[in-house]
Amino acid sequence: MTKTTTDQPAAAVEIPLSGKQAAGAVATVQAARKVLTFRERCYEISFPMLKSMVGEERAKEASGRVAAALAASRAAARDPKDFDLCTVESIGRVVAISALTGIYPGTGATALAYAIPRRPRQGEDPQLTYQLSHRGLNALANRAGAHMVAIPISYTDQIEATETGDVIIKWMDLDKPPTTEAELRGVIVLVKRLDTGTLVYAGWVPKKLIHERRDVSDSYKYAESPKGDWSKGSSPWHAWYTPQAMKTAMHYAIGRGWCVIDDTDAQRALSADVESDIIDVESRPLTRVTLGRNELPAIEGPTE
Repeated sequence: MTKTTTDQPAAAVEIPLSGKQAAGAVATVQAARKVLTFRERCYEISFPMLKSMVGEERAKEASGRVAAALAASRAAARDPKDFDLCTVESIGRVVAISALTGIYPGTGATALAYAIPRRPRQGEDPQLTYQLSHRGLNALANRAGAHMVAIPISYTDQIEATETGDVIIKWMDLDKPPTTEAELRGVIVLVKRLDTGTLVYAGWVPKKLIHERRDVSDSYKYAESPKGDWSKGSSPWHAWYTPQAMKTAMHYAIGRGWCVIDDTDAQRALSADVESDIIDVESRPLTRVTLGRNELPAIEGPTE
C-alpha cells in the first residue's frame, strides 16, 4: 500500500508504508468514519423522504436534527455497532415517526423518546425501534391540552377510592418509593387540564393490569425464556421496571379515555411505541411508513 502526497500538484511523491503502518492507517480511517457513516446514512434515508413532503430547506433542517439525534443515541449505546447493523426499513420508520411528531430520540433520564436497536433473535441484525418515555407520552398529552402525572404506589402507602371512581392518597411514605416489582402495588394516574391545572380524573391502575400488558410484551417474554436470558440487560421490563410500569399505566389511561389524545400523528407515535415492544421474536418484517403531510410539527428533543 502506498500513500500519495500532493505538495506539488504536478509532481506527486509516493511514500511506501510498511504492513503495520498500512494496517494502522486503514484502522484509523475506518474508526473515524464509523460515527459519521451512521449519521450520514440516517441523513440519506430521511432527506429524500422529507423533501417531497416539506421542501428542500425544511427537509434539510429536520433531516439534520434526526440524524444528529440518532447519532447521539448511537454514541451513548452500550454497543454502538448495533446501530450500524440496523435495517434501512427500521431506521426509516424511526425517522418518519420522529419527523411527524417532532419528538426526536434522546439519551439519558430526561429524554422524551429513545431509539433502541432490538435483535429479533440472537445473532441476527437488529431493528431500530422508537419508544416513548413517560415524559414523551406527556408531551403528546400536552398538545391535547392535558397533563398526566403517574404516581407509583407501594404496599405501605394508603389510598382510598371515592364513589366517583377517583383515587385519593391518604398517606404516602415519601422516603421509600417503590423501585422493584415486589414493592409496587400499582400506579395512580392524575389527569389535569394543562391551562388551568384542574384535576379531571385520578385513576387507579393496579399491578395486575400493568402485568397483563407486560406479559404480552415480546421483549419481556423473550428475556424470560431460556434462550433469551442474554437480553435481560436491555429489556425495559427488566432494566427499568418502575418507569416502564408508569408508562404502561399512562397508556392505560389514554386507552380508557381518561386522557384523550386525538391528534393523528400523536396516535401514530403511540402505536409505534406499543408496536416497538410487540415485535415478533421470530423476526416479523416491519411495514413501511407512508408520509403524507405538508407541514412538520414544532421540534422537541435534542437540538444537535
